[in-house]
This record gives sequence, structure tokens and C-alpha cells, in this order.
Amino acid sequence: MIKEGDTLPIVTWDMYTCDSRNPGGFFGKHAKRSWKKLQSDKMFEKRCIVVGVPGAWTDKCTFQMSSYEGMFDSLYTKDIENIYFLSVNDSYVMQSWFWGHFIIKLGFIADGNGEFTEKIGMLVDKSNMGYSKRSWRYAMVVENNKVEKLLAEKGIDDNVAFDFDPFVDSGVEKMIKYLRSIGRKQGPPDEGRWYYKVPFPEVDTSKFGQEMERDFVKDLAEQDLEYSKWMEENKDAQDFNPETDSIYHKEMEEEDRMKQDDEMESKMLGS
Repeated sequence: MIKEGDTLPIVTWDMYTCDSRNPGGFFGKHAKRSWKKLQSDKMFEKRCIVVGVPGAWTDKCTFQMSSYEGMFDSLYTKDIENIYFLSVNDSYVMQSWFWGHFIIKLGFIADGNGEFTEKIGMLVDKSNMGYSKRSWRYAMVVENNKVEKLLAEKGIDDNVAFDFDPFVDSGVEKMIKYLRSIGRKQGPPDEGRWYYKVPFPEVDTSKFGQEMERDFVKDLAEQDLEYSKWMEENKDAQDFNPETDSIYHKEMEEEDRMKQDDEMESKMLGS
């Protein structure tokens, strides 16, 4: 396992992601995504925090991610330029995880092949849970690609019990405690920092007011027309009564008619 003072291995990640600084924004269909080659030593040049987690979308990892997002500005003032969440997941999964929770201040690293995670000694086997190889949970402060501080959870091993996922040492509280003890500081992120300008293109503010109302009325009219068309095309289905029109009831009705015919015929024959 990597230790404090060690230089991190250099790997290149191929990730399909968007440039969060582009005019299309970070979220949604207008974000311009493309394949990018990201080199680890370049990303870890400025003082940053790297948080390794077992899996995107899992409850504990999501809580940890949200905690670091919420405390980003406070961590930034302790001379932390970036915070990266790293997992052995592909970039589609990592990006959707961030989008799904509106994470805009953190960055993600999709170590999909587990190359970096294995080289730092944090790759564990979770095949007993159907996860295959994943990252052990840890958090580290890195500068100039060297480990300044490592907060790794205890008990690292392969195929640990389903309910064994320690979350004691890598949380944001202990990270803040460490950074305070070092005493390095910088001013708070100003409004020029990129994430203050992140648009949410799913909500087009230019349409607020009458134009949005017209669109809303138009959408309702189109939906009503589609519904009316469907009702007309499926009229028989709309008139269906399960109490009288089911196959079972139809068969019973036919059986009753046959019985009545038999009775009438026997009376006519005088038997």
C-alpha cells in the first residue's frame, strides 16, 4: 500500500466526459462530452484531495461524496485546489452519479481498469458481492504527485463480509481536522471560479413568463390530443368490464346457454 511521502504512480485515464467550463454547462444534454486523456501527475500537481470509494451510487459512497461537496469551500480555504472522487467504475457511471446528485465542485476519476488503484495497493476483490475488483475506501492529500497525508480505512482485505465497509478515517471531518492542524490557508474561492457559472440547461430561464406559459399550454394541448387519439383507437378496451367481459364470464355465459338449450330440447321431446 502507498504511504505518506511516496510519489504516486503515473497513469493515463481515458474518460468520456464533458468540459465543465464550456458554455453548454456541466449537466444534461447540452454538455459537450468527448473522450479525454487525463494524466494523473498533471491532475495531482496542485494540492488536492483524492478520495477512493468502492462504488458509485452506493449509499455510503454517495453520502461521503455529498459531504465533501458540501464542505468544498471550507476545504479550499485550507489550501486545497481540487477534490477528486475515484472509483473503479467507467466514466459513464461516474458522470451519471455526479449529475444525479448535482455535484459541481468535485471532480471524478473513472479508474475503470483499476490500474491506478492496483498500483497504490488499494485494489480489493469484492467478487463475493458481485462487484469484482474495487477500490478500498481511503482519502489522501496529494501535492506535486506526492502523498502528503493518507487516511485509509482499516481492515483492507479481499472478499470481506457484506456488512463490513468501514467509514471512520476517510470522512470529511477527519480530513478537515488534519488540514487545520497543518495551518496552510488561502482565500475563499471567488466568483471567478468556474463552478459559480455552471448553467443548468434543462431549465431555460429565458422562457420564464408568458413564453413559458404558452409552451406549457401547447404541451398540454398536444398531450390531450394524443390521449384522445389513443382513447378512440382503443375504444373497445375502454368499454371492457372485467366483471362481465372476461373470457371466463363469456365461457360461463356460453355454458349457461347450452344448458338452457338442452333443457328446452328435453321438454319438447317430452322426456
